[in-house]
Amino acid sequence: MMIDQQVDWRVSGVLLDIRGHSEAASACALAQIAAPAVSDIAGSEVEGTVTIVRPDGTPFTAATTDAAGDLSRWDQLAGRGPTSRALGGRLTIILNDHSLDKRWDGYQAVLRAAGFRSAVALPLPLERGYRAALTVYSAETNMFTPVVASQALAFSEVAARSLVLALQVRAGLAQSADLRAAMASRTAVNIACGVLMGQNRCSYEAAFQILTLASSQRNLTIRDVAEGMLRTLPGGVPPTHFQQRA
Repeated sequence: MMIDQQVDWRVSGVLLDIRGHSEAASACALAQIAAPAVSDIAGSEVEGTVTIVRPDGTPFTAATTDAAGDLSRWDQLAGRGPTSRALGGRLTIILNDHSLDKRWDGYQAVLRAAGFRSAVALPLPLERGYRAALTVYSAETNMFTPVVASQALAFSEVAARSLVLALQVRAGLAQSADLRAAMASRTAVNIACGVLMGQNRCSYEAAFQILTLASSQRNLTIRDVAEGMLRTLPGGVPPTHFQQRA
């Protein structure tokens, strides 16, 4: 997505196309959009990171530069900087060179060592147990004035809505793929049971028990046993309705 300097990020309905095959891919896409967007807002080049923490607690940080990525990861692990606070859902955290806030004594030295003088971290409210933060860094002092910070906050609200949608789309696609796989597996088992019922003149339950026993003896899944049996038939494994439509 091209960033237009005239974009009003406060307009509801504006969304970013950050769909990806994984949470990490969406985070990378957002980081690549966020840096130039906030640079336009600030009137000076900034670097940024997007950190996503999955429901199981596994984190991922996408960064526009190694320095920004290393700093955000250190911040999260140490729990002593704006990124970790934003991941906790705190309000906008602004850190400028003139900050006298004692919470940042240790962090400011790390910030300067990474080549930065100003930082702003914004929580990205998500759903389904996910947490995220957008952190932007500048090599200039006192970059994030109240005006710049308020516009960056407006952008972060758009980013959060876009990220929620991207994660919803990915979850829906994954669920659909899992359902197709489950239905295909069940179809193969049902066909194999039908063959066994005809061969042994038995009930479905008895045919399924035959597959279960073979699965246990061969240390294979029931689906693998069913498909292995069907491959011995003339013509091999018949395609399922779900495979034909995939």
